[in-house]
Amino acid sequence: MRALPTALVIMIAGCSDPAGDPGGRPPRSGSEPGSGSEAGDPAAAAVKIAQPELPPEVVEALNRANADVQPPPPGDDQARVALQLIGRNHPEQAEPVARALVSAYPDQPRAAFVLGLSLHKQKRYSDAVPYFEQALAGAGAIEAALRAQQFPEHVHVSHFLGWARYYAGDLDGARGAFASHVATVPTAGDSWYGLALVEIDEDQIDAAGAALERAMAYLPEAERMEDSRSRDRGKILARQGDLALRADRVQDAVDLYRRALRAWPDHYEVWAKVARCYDRLGDAGAADRARVEELNARERMGRVMDPPKGAQP
Repeated sequence: MRALPTALVIMIAGCSDPAGDPGGRPPRSGSEPGSGSEAGDPAAAAVKIAQPELPPEVVEALNRANADVQPPPPGDDQARVALQLIGRNHPEQAEPVARALVSAYPDQPRAAFVLGLSLHKQKRYSDAVPYFEQALAGAGAIEAALRAQQFPEHVHVSHFLGWARYYAGDLDGARGAFASHVATVPTAGDSWYGLALVEIDEDQIDAAGAALERAMAYLPEAERMEDSRSRDRGKILARQGDLALRADRVQDAVDLYRRALRAWPDHYEVWAKVARCYDRLGDAGAADRARVEELNARERMGRVMDPPKGAQP
């Protein structure tokens, strides 16, 4: 049992309360409630015994509240440490913790997931894929009623597997993993966005457009507002601009790119796309201004381009 039931904690606290210690006080007289006089008073005893019965639903609630707490999944402490390190952007420090976890619990899918995630966050996507696959298969083998307790992150394994496969160049595998995730979590906007990227790479324009619409629809309401600052909204609008450009709707692409940049002004790659669009539209001044904005955004993001070889400093 990980923790004492609440009722038991309260009872222990009451017993240890100095204000409740009868030491040093005179004994109670026989007339006080609870004294030995009740033993000779049948009426008083009957009053004490005749307590109202609790309703069944109250009894059930009390039983649930006082039930034993489920034990943590194996290796829970190590998994939490590794996940906290990953969350603080230290996946390289999380990796040895995760590897020790896998060594200690080789049959636990959560251990494989944590190691896969530490590799994924280091952009070692090909290395991460087999661990995510192992975690996904292991999660399916856990009894459904116990899955959430033993492997709290199980529902999102296919999301990370989709991105790892995508960056490893396995588009079909990425599509399958993303599709599996949105089938389980239909509001998973980032997996819809991942599906859109797969379809764009496969030149499936209609499917890509539909997936981008779903990704936009599942953004938080505040981020869907036209004047909101949202990196995710900016990414979606930028990809919609790419689709417009593929259809040779250059002005529509510019409009979508501009909306994307209002949502995320530091997206320097979109500034570069805007410049190329203005080149196609014959507006050299606007193209030059967009290239200046690209350089400014790169500087803000610490992504300044190296000068061409042989160029004067």
